[in-house]
Amino acid sequence: MHQQRFDIYRLIHKGLRAYLTETLLTVGRMDLDASADLHAGLTQLHSLLDFCESHLQHENTFIHPAMNLCQPGSADSMSEHHQKHVAMIAELRGAAHQLRACTQADRELLAAQLYRKLALFVADNLAHMHEEETRNNTILWNCYSDAEIQAIHQAILQSIPPQENAVAMHWMLAALNHQE
Repeated sequence: MHQQRFDIYRLIHKGLRAYLTETLLTVGRMDLDASADLHAGLTQLHSLLDFCESHLQHENTFIHPAMNLCQPGSADSMSEHHQKHVAMIAELRGAAHQLRACTQADRELLAAQLYRKLALFVADNLAHMHEEETRNNTILWNCYSDAEIQAIHQAILQSIPPQENAVAMHWMLAALNHQE
């Protein structure tokens, strides 16, 4: 049996998967005739999008430079994919704003469009996280000791403001198993 290496992505990605999928469910089942329900669903979506933007920044700031330091250019495709996510986030924010501002008659159509865009964003994120957990971790493990990777992780944690940390902990704790 081989020794398990430190996985910088595992816990936060479990929480992010929970946040993404729960928000997709929430947006899909919003009661469009109830303003409070619509507001709550769109508020959760905006919170998720804020969290995703911040998560991208943490990876761009701390993990990608470490990858590129030991294997130049190894994070380029990840950075490009993150730019795609930034564009998708902007598109989702625009669709949510349209839904919030539309007439009652247009809600069903705009809600369906938002839901489909969000579903694609969730799907893309799920595939992207898998690539990070496999390809990126392999690069990190080939170049750094667990202690060095844990130091990167600590630097990320220290950069996170308390409010964002509370959101991360909420979703991570809900997604973790007993051993974690």
